[in-house]
Amino acid sequence: MTARVALMDGGRRACVTWPDGVSREVAARWLFDHGDEARDPVSGQRGHGALSLYGPCAIESAGIEGQALGARFSSGAWRHIGLARLREASTPPPISLWPAPDPIAQAPPVRFDDYLGDDQALREVLSRVARWGLAVLDGAGADPDAVERAVARFGFIRETNYGRTFDVRIEPQPGNLAYTDQALDLHTDNPYRDPVPTLQLLHAIIADGAGGETLFADGFAHAEALRREAPGAFEVLSRTPARFTFAAKDGSRWSCETPVLHLDATGALEAVRLNHRSLDLAPGEPAALEAWYDAYLAFYRCVHAPGTAYERRLATGEMVIFDNRRIVHGRRSLTIESPRWLRGCYADYDGLAATLARVELAPEAVDAG
Repeated sequence: MTARVALMDGGRRACVTWPDGVSREVAARWLFDHGDEARDPVSGQRGHGALSLYGPCAIESAGIEGQALGARFSSGAWRHIGLARLREASTPPPISLWPAPDPIAQAPPVRFDDYLGDDQALREVLSRVARWGLAVLDGAGADPDAVERAVARFGFIRETNYGRTFDVRIEPQPGNLAYTDQALDLHTDNPYRDPVPTLQLLHAIIADGAGGETLFADGFAHAEALRREAPGAFEVLSRTPARFTFAAKDGSRWSCETPVLHLDATGALEAVRLNHRSLDLAPGEPAALEAWYDAYLAFYRCVHAPGTAYERRLATGEMVIFDNRRIVHGRRSLTIESPRWLRGCYADYDGLAATLARVELAPEAVDAG
């Protein structure tokens, strides 16, 4: 038994129904604009301009042709589109929230050499980042260029004022508290930047023998808990812009005003920006500020609740890749005499998503490309 199609609203819509009961309505104009015949056969890009969609658009007849929906329009044009594409459009991305660290702690690290040379291992790592926001690799050794090789596997480094890469270690005159021995609260990086770096990598080149444990928590899971348990606080943090600022020693200054909880047009979480070290609120109306601080502290306490963070003392050769829009990270204090050295860099999530799409379509491929 195959899917079936029915025309609705005078041909302005078509409804495809699969044998298991799943159905999807398709607008005639969308089908005309997205069908296979609308795209250049070589580049895959749309071959017509938007003005070709002007005026009435109706499907005259439609049917299932193999694994595609075929439709003839009143203008005489034909369009076909794969049923798999129509069905995938109704499937949400595989995101799994983790209010407790169990899924991350129970997933063994992926070997760095496997990640570099085998697309199945690559797919596993990128899938973990897409699903959980975080993946751990081991076996990268003490090669300072390892993070650059890791990023090249799926995309490109996002260079910032910190350089292509940056070294997290104790400095005598630090321009950032990350370069001290102090513990760091859970935070996201660079909330003062627009756009914010979406991915971060950290590689342990020299590990700390005592102290310096790295902490990770799922900011989305805690934000959703806030939405359920304190909807007023969630509303304040998702609608009220907060200013974040970083001033460099040379006088350069980055500043951005954005809500702590950023939502997309549907109300779904899109990003968390949380970094108390760079919070730079304007001295606004006192009652509004008090309400904002109440909401902010409710979220801050939720994120830092005992037992919710994944804690790992990174050993030499271990590397983490995480979504800086979702995962908040921090650390316990370092031993002052420690030579601990992490090398980090930023990258863009869209490169990871594009590569994940490729390896999921062609899992037998080995070339990272």
